[in-house]
Amino acid sequence: MNKNQRTIFFFAMVALFLIIGPSIIMYSQGYRFDIKKFQFVETGGIYIKAFPEEASLYINDEYINKTSFFTRDILVQNLLPENYNIRIEKEGYHFWGKNLEIESKKVTEAKYIILFNENIDFDNIENNISSFYPNDNQIIFLNNLNELFLYRPSGINKILNSTQVPDNIEKISFLSNENIIVKTSTGLYYLLDIENKKTKLIRSFNIDTKNINNRNNKLVYQFNNSIYEIDPKEDSPKLISRDKIDSFTVENNSIIALKGNNVVKLYDLARAEELLYSFEEYNENYDYQIVFIEKELFIIENNKNLYFLNRENNAFENKINAQKELKYTSFFNKILFYDDHNIWLMPLKRYESPFFKDAYSIINIKTFDRKVDNIKWLNGDYFVFTLDNELHISEIDNRDKLNIFSLNKNDTSNIFFNGNTKDLYILDDNNFLKVEKLIP
Repeated sequence: MNKNQRTIFFFAMVALFLIIGPSIIMYSQGYRFDIKKFQFVETGGIYIKAFPEEASLYINDEYINKTSFFTRDILVQNLLPENYNIRIEKEGYHFWGKNLEIESKKVTEAKYIILFNENIDFDNIENNISSFYPNDNQIIFLNNLNELFLYRPSGINKILNSTQVPDNIEKISFLSNENIIVKTSTGLYYLLDIENKKTKLIRSFNIDTKNINNRNNKLVYQFNNSIYEIDPKEDSPKLISRDKIDSFTVENNSIIALKGNNVVKLYDLARAEELLYSFEEYNENYDYQIVFIEKELFIIENNKNLYFLNRENNAFENKINAQKELKYTSFFNKILFYDDHNIWLMPLKRYESPFFKDAYSIINIKTFDRKVDNIKWLNGDYFVFTLDNELHISEIDNRDKLNIFSLNKNDTSNIFFNGNTKDLYILDDNNFLKVEKLIP
């Protein structure tokens, strides 16, 4: 190689270094060349955590890796900022999929993924059941012969035969593990002593009794727009307030009442009263419910319109205007509200979550063209519900789409999920069924 060749080679290497060197440095700092934009861009990543372990991760249909056995997670770095199709799958399980955006210098998270078994087997506990009423680890159920049974993990015991059970049972409410209140569609109320297998008519209650609340095994209720308290075993009512009351609820030892002049007051059991808040939206022609959900105060107007008490300014804010009857179910600091076709999520604290953050915001989880009913939380990220009596599980992560999985039960009229044992109970086609450990 002569001198001219060496000079040319030297300057070629310098030029190559000037071109490649910065590229290597930028590559090491997380930059990649984006052919679509024809420029270097800062990359992002995605963090996945899923149950069960060793699930396969695919990005844009390309296999990446399996989640680890112990931590069940994967971190993928140096992804160009754009939308990616993410899929998690494992043989024998429903796959989880979503289109997620990867942003520069950020890690997109999906860390509450549960893959549900494609074939979930339910155990048949009892047949010919017309209704059931749960209370933690025990469940009362009524069969088609009008016999009343108590189910506990230890077994099933008959409480009352058909001649002892009140006719036309509409609702059963637990006062304690051994005492329940039975309401009939004709407006009669009975106290049922489970241990002694006896019923007693509560003579102070009738069809005009409403808004019954349980307080330390006593009942606080409305009658003729006044508030009373009663020990159902003694059946001797005590007047709490003579004032005209539209609605009330019990919270700890206090009674929070909505009066006809749009003032929300507090009554204690010594009959002292204190003005708390004003409800400016009050309309004397409307019906109202006042309820505490996860220690937050709400007013439900005409069973449809939801008002939330903002404690920062002590004013009620209209949050939801449902088309049909508004129902709700809560899980610690989250509430799901729903009517016949819509599901809304309300977080009660700020979450550093990729799909919701602000406390007390209303997030429309999904609108369905079929009837939504019987929603129960499984944990803080999944719930079980029915669509036209078909049983499903859904996540609350509504980025892109909801992952919804069928449990292949098509005539489900009632659901109970025991958060302590993680067992799911359903009433499907008059069969009382159970599946154990539905979630980890």
